[in-house]
Amino acid sequence: MLIIDRKKVEDFALTIKDRIKIRPSDFSDGILFPSKNADRESVLNFFFFMVAIDHRTSKTDSFRGIIDGKEYKGSDLMYRLAMLKFQQDPSFFDPHNMKKITGRDIKEWLSISEPTRVIIHEPDTRAFLLRDAAIKLIKLYDGSVENLIRRSQGMLYNPPEGGFVERLKVFRAYEDPVEKKPLLLAKFLERRGLLKIRDKHSKHVPVDNHLTRIAIRIGLVEIIDKELFNAFMWRREASREEDILIRMIIRQAYDLVSKRIFIDPLVLDDFLWSFGRTICLPKNPKCIGDNNREQTCPFLEICKACEDTNRRFLREHLYFSTWYY
Repeated sequence: MLIIDRKKVEDFALTIKDRIKIRPSDFSDGILFPSKNADRESVLNFFFFMVAIDHRTSKTDSFRGIIDGKEYKGSDLMYRLAMLKFQQDPSFFDPHNMKKITGRDIKEWLSISEPTRVIIHEPDTRAFLLRDAAIKLIKLYDGSVENLIRRSQGMLYNPPEGGFVERLKVFRAYEDPVEKKPLLLAKFLERRGLLKIRDKHSKHVPVDNHLTRIAIRIGLVEIIDKELFNAFMWRREASREEDILIRMIIRQAYDLVSKRIFIDPLVLDDFLWSFGRTICLPKNPKCIGDNNREQTCPFLEICKACEDTNRRFLREHLYFSTWYY
């Protein structure tokens, strides 16, 4: 499967400590996320339902479009379209409305016509996830995210009663064994001051395709299974079990990074996710800037993909059959 390269983890951690200044977002810009003066319950509903459908927005063609003269793509476009709806009617995100949402509603809501007509990937699946989340939130927590948080007692993990992450797993959208969406929701809510986490030592980085790609290319983990190597070369799709094991091992590697330099894993995620979307791209990674107009990768001296250019062609493992990330 994969093994962690602890020397590379050490080098990676120290490079971040010495060269990277992370400025954590408060997720309140009013463009992609509700502003600070928005109603608390409405904000909780917004994040709960948006993170539930925050996974790959396209399979082949990019989900991108122009709004008010600015181009958005991927999850940025999804959240921008959500904010337009939120500004128009915050009650749209009320669970009693979400329990009735359909694939047709998603197609109308999460689509854009400029410059061309584009609809978010798998609208029917996203509608199912929203309905499931809404119905169970109503039945289990009287339709209140606040109640879910209160019963978690400030804990991410709290067996047998159930902490925040554990309680979220009853919702199909949040059932991922590697807990990408539960941890992402915890990050959003904590940063907004809506969730106070007592067991801070239990935090993990929410591992998605971007974070997987970074770990593979830099060499935080090594692929020791030759057959699995084909999944990273996109010659075959990984199985559900392989996907879970791959991301869990990579999560452990990032746990070691965060502990080595005493950085909050959810803050580390801010940097990693941005780095994966802007520098360590799936195709044509920007290892070296163009005439000082673009940022040069800060990990050039330690990155295994820079030592072996063939490794640059490695991406995250091929795995689309999921709504986990």
